[in-house]
Amino acid sequence: MSRSVADLKKLALFQRQTFHRVVSTEVYLTEEGALSICKLHDNYHDMETAMLVDRGTYEIKDIATVMNRYPFESCVYSWDSYKRLIGLKVMGGGVLHKVHELIPRVDGCSHLYTALEACLRALFIGAGYEEMQRNPSFQTRSERQDFLRQLPLTKDTCVSFRTDGRLPEPPETSPEGQERSS
Repeated sequence: MSRSVADLKKLALFQRQTFHRVVSTEVYLTEEGALSICKLHDNYHDMETAMLVDRGTYEIKDIATVMNRYPFESCVYSWDSYKRLIGLKVMGGGVLHKVHELIPRVDGCSHLYTALEACLRALFIGAGYEEMQRNPSFQTRSERQDFLRQLPLTKDTCVSFRTDGRLPEPPETSPEGQERSS
């Protein structure tokens, strides 16, 4: 069975919402570098992460986190772990794997990790589009996509910026093992 988002959302009609999370990101190009800020707010958390990245080397110059609301007193001890990321080059493959090496799960916070990942993704998109705006010669959506496909920050980061031109193949069977119907 495969339903649309609208069909699945109908299941929630007249139901009590049990959880809500908002993750928002902002990117600024400052004199000191690219600043990416993430705010994560849900039923149990209210936190922010700010990451400053050198625009020439793509290394993290500074990072700070704050938790205004958290479920356990020990949560705040994860803050200092994120300072280990200073000096990490965020351009290129395997960045999130390197983050896990520098901050093992038992030293960090899964929610701050969510915020950090959002900071990184916003930085890649924000920097890519900023670079594109400096070159106003693009007339079509296809030209803009081709340009972003070649930038180091966005190259091969998603299906739209894939450099081999291929599209993902749909699965032959559904997760339940049934044949896909066309």
